[in-house]
Amino acid sequence: MSFPALRTSALRVPSRGAAAPALARSYATPSSLFSVHDANGVKVAAADQGAPTSSISVIVKAGSRYEPAPGVAHVLKNSLFKSTAKRSQIRLVRETEMLGGVLSSALSREHLILTAEFLKGDEAFFAEALGDALTQAKFSPHEYNEEVVPTVAAEYEQAIRDSTTYAFDLAHQLAFRTGLGNSLFASPHTAVDHSAVTSYAKAAFAPSNLAVLGSNVDAGKLKSLVSDFFVSGTASSSISTPSAKYFGGEVRVPSVGHSPLDQLLIAFEGASSSSAEFAVLRYLLGGESYLKWSTGASPLSKLSSADVSASAFNLAYADAGLFGISIKAPTAQVADVASKAVAELKALAKGASEEAVKQAIAKAKFAAASALETRFGQVELIGAQLAAQGEAPASVADVFAKFDKVSAESLAKAASSALASKPTTVAVGNTHALPYADALGL
Repeated sequence: MSFPALRTSALRVPSRGAAAPALARSYATPSSLFSVHDANGVKVAAADQGAPTSSISVIVKAGSRYEPAPGVAHVLKNSLFKSTAKRSQIRLVRETEMLGGVLSSALSREHLILTAEFLKGDEAFFAEALGDALTQAKFSPHEYNEEVVPTVAAEYEQAIRDSTTYAFDLAHQLAFRTGLGNSLFASPHTAVDHSAVTSYAKAAFAPSNLAVLGSNVDAGKLKSLVSDFFVSGTASSSISTPSAKYFGGEVRVPSVGHSPLDQLLIAFEGASSSSAEFAVLRYLLGGESYLKWSTGASPLSKLSSADVSASAFNLAYADAGLFGISIKAPTAQVADVASKAVAELKALAKGASEEAVKQAIAKAKFAAASALETRFGQVELIGAQLAAQGEAPASVADVFAKFDKVSAESLAKAASSALASKPTTVAVGNTHALPYADALGL
């Protein structure tokens, strides 16, 4: 289970294609095919795999953890692909649809991502459109008031009515308070000043803050296009944030939606994205079913039923992580399922069988490899690494090698470390009946 980003499709036509089948280990892996270049300070990685469709993604270090005031990053995400010095919004819409392309934006806690998907051969137009959004956006007040603000308010309302999305956002606020704890959503109770958004964009869109990832695009051509369209001569970045610090805490809120199921999150301090143990520990606890008509064989999947779900999650960031268990069930069943789930985590802190560890490592490998075969996965994994380190991404073989070093002992140590931290618990639903953390033995 992962909730990495808030996504908005600004301009789109019906989506195309499906994920490719898994690659054998002897084949070239998607990450190893990307070559990295520098285009006037912008890191560019691209691979041409000969597919009929292509994409270009711009990964900007401008997620909610870096915003100077609450909600600025969310508003900036929705301010993109509007009028620029070169094009009106309606012209951009018409030209994009004429070419059958898709322009979209997404926001995570660490990155703002602009993506163009298109038929191979149209990369020049879409690279220019992305560059215009970065360097020549007008951020017109009338577009802000008439289009951006209503969209932001609608996304906020949708988020708080989805108990799972709302619970994960609250969990980050409790766990980290500021930085990674900043909400992904701009609240209507805290107005976002238009000038604050334009100032944030100016600082965030500096070349040193950008990374560009091209799929099925010639690397040399993409480098040239980035040099032509992405670089503003006066831009300089002032984006920074203190290192993440974990706190933990507890919050209980009534459900805003009308779901018959309540949501309970039990989270602990995890580790950064460089750690393999928590990624494997997630699959050791499990919760997902890998066979139709079966709940699965992992400890948490055995707690699931038709109207009950319990699954582990691992949200890893550049310098911190949040690890835990998500439970969604009728009010009367939440406490029992939660107690049993916590007991399973405590049992893993004492050790796990070699067979169970081997199985969890295999699941972690499959998840990593299959993610790298999708465009969204490549942006999330390869693009984020390129933005953070400015170097060629690790190959699947390198990722597998990290997982192979995980042992039953290191997993027990990771589980113990998590349990030693102050828990972060979020209850969304019937707050009169849902359990408190201390009632679960935490």
